[in-house]
Amino acid sequence: MGLDIDRDGAPHDGPAAGQVFRDLGVEPIINCTGVRSSYGGCNPTRSVLAAMEASGRGFVILNELAEAIGRKLAALTGAEWGLVTAGSAAAVSQAVAACVAGNDPEKMLKLPLRGEKAVVVAADQRMAYEHAIRAVGCMVLPIGRASDLEQLPIEDIAAICVVASDIPKSVLPFEEIALRSRQLRIPLIVDGAGEAPRFPNVWLQNGADLLIHSGGKYISGPQSTGFLLGSERLCRAAYLNGPAGQSFGRSMKVGKDEIIGAYVALEEWVKGGAARAMERWRECISIMTREFLSVPGLSVEEMEPDSAFCNPRIAVSWQAKTFPISAGLVVKKLASRRPRIMLRDCWQRPERIVVDPTNLTKVEAEIVGRVIIHALAEPPLAQAEPPQEDFEELAGAWQVFIEFLHGSTVHAFVLLQDGQNISGKHMGAEVSSNCRGQIVGPKLQLFSQLPGDPLALDYEFEGTFRDGSLAGIVHLGASAAKYSGLSFKRQFGQASWRAKRTRLDHADGVKVQRR
Repeated sequence: MGLDIDRDGAPHDGPAAGQVFRDLGVEPIINCTGVRSSYGGCNPTRSVLAAMEASGRGFVILNELAEAIGRKLAALTGAEWGLVTAGSAAAVSQAVAACVAGNDPEKMLKLPLRGEKAVVVAADQRMAYEHAIRAVGCMVLPIGRASDLEQLPIEDIAAICVVASDIPKSVLPFEEIALRSRQLRIPLIVDGAGEAPRFPNVWLQNGADLLIHSGGKYISGPQSTGFLLGSERLCRAAYLNGPAGQSFGRSMKVGKDEIIGAYVALEEWVKGGAARAMERWRECISIMTREFLSVPGLSVEEMEPDSAFCNPRIAVSWQAKTFPISAGLVVKKLASRRPRIMLRDCWQRPERIVVDPTNLTKVEAEIVGRVIIHALAEPPLAQAEPPQEDFEELAGAWQVFIEFLHGSTVHAFVLLQDGQNISGKHMGAEVSSNCRGQIVGPKLQLFSQLPGDPLALDYEFEGTFRDGSLAGIVHLGASAAKYSGLSFKRQFGQASWRAKRTRLDHADGVKVQRR
């Protein structure tokens, strides 16, 4: 048995932290990125794990459990009712299903729709998880003003959905959209998945019908859970459109142990857990601040909570003349060593990194501070040899064949060239945009970002020019402007590609082929 460290920094006997991952050949990380699902969200507390283990040893009628949890969530949060869902994206789908079908069996069993209904969203609050709306068969309809609602056929609008963290910066005032939703009797859903729960809740108090929170983020419940709170009638309808019945949401199953664990986590959070978490976060920041300020040339900024983050964070910056290393290289170093430390790539600047303490223990905070200082202070690596001066000529039109893990498509490039620098146009299946890159010898690297809805589509082509053709791999992803790091720009894996020269007029009118 090894020494494990619980989230509050107190040691306890248990398997060495992370060894279960190492046994699978996967090196665990110290998570400085906050509550990102791609790194595991948050770890459940001991009491949550104990409650899950206890509930996993018995059986219960799930409808009776749902009734009990609904009443408990109402008493705890001030909402009329509530349910535990299979994550917050599932809560979005079940909320929309409730607004479309209620508990009318004929309507329920016809889900998903075929675009007969729409869910209105704010044009400046688009989110990556609109799939959860479209999964119900509803269109997503952005508006820029609350008065736009009056120009729409109200009978075709299933709901309005806004994003809690974006509301303060939106040109669409919440009070106005809430007023219009009440007047038009359109349910108003607030997606607060990225926010820490606060009760009494300002959104429910000011007109929201339904509120969504994550169970696996700040409150440290099971990572796979979420909450849907608000109107009792709509919450009950949402439950009936989800598991454990044979309805649209059957695939969004949540286990009895997860339901219990999520409830215990929320209860702990509301009854003092939020204050204890804030105290631990500030202690971790103080530990790291002392480490960083002991090194001349480092600047520290403590970033206070705001509408997007309920917790404080710490930014560390430096001058290139003092520490001749980029933030990107620091991030790569930390991710490739042991202990393996992950930072959010979309927060960095050329000489600045940000550490989020949400998932750090005090012991880990000390480790993170020391390791970052060491990475900065290391002598720089020997300068790589200057890029080759020779390069291939790629200017002109190219037909590009992309082979995905399943299926294929045809794109096109029209490239301009100035020495090793490449620019031009990337024409995709339905949209086009500019591209840029470089050719060094026969090696090409080309970047483009095509317009997408709601996220931009990211392509990073790596290839080799040989015998008049190009071939290689392309990294695939999608990102919003505020999340522009590689982890999102490469989130959809990679595909193989090849390209051959073609006539310019053919490239301009390239036809997309799929199989």
